[in-house]
Amino acid sequence: MTKLLRQPLPLGRSDFIALRHDGCIYVDKTRMIFNICRDSSKVFISRPRRFGKTLLVSTFESLFRNGIRDFKGLAIETLWTDKTYKVVRLDFSEIKDYSSEADFLSKFYDQLLRKFRQAGFDYEEKNGLFMGQVSAWLSSLPPSSLVILIDEYDAPLTASLDDLELFDRIRSAMSAFFSGSEIQ
Repeated sequence: MTKLLRQPLPLGRSDFIALRHDGCIYVDKTRMIFNICRDSSKVFISRPRRFGKTLLVSTFESLFRNGIRDFKGLAIETLWTDKTYKVVRLDFSEIKDYSSEADFLSKFYDQLLRKFRQAGFDYEEKNGLFMGQVSAWLSSLPPSSLVILIDEYDAPLTASLDDLELFDRIRSAMSAFFSGSEIQ
């Protein structure tokens, strides 16, 4: 009990690796994380604002990218036997400030390009539509070889709530991305 009282609270922190490295208090929910990973290939987790979604995404990222390296003393350490994966972590809060559909698409595609390039995607402008190339690249990967994590998936939509026409266009573009179809 005394050791627990000396551990710092992770107030406002959302980086799992830093939190563990700094010895902050961490409520171990990794058994549930293991169950989610074991039972599902595609997961959508929606939680209220300020409820730890970014920390949860960071936790998934550490697990998939590094295995149990950062999970010493947590439940998942003895449960996880899976390999490590290439991970693409998208944060759509980085693209919530835009003035038009074209501005949004530019920022959206820029983030996708930067993040997917880190995982081996090679975009060739002369070879057609960007999303078509992303879709083809994703389809060419071996099954279960890439994990895509998306934080703040709704930030671009929330940013355009006061302009319903723009909201509909942004929603359409994002729906095309999430469904894997090509954006025209």
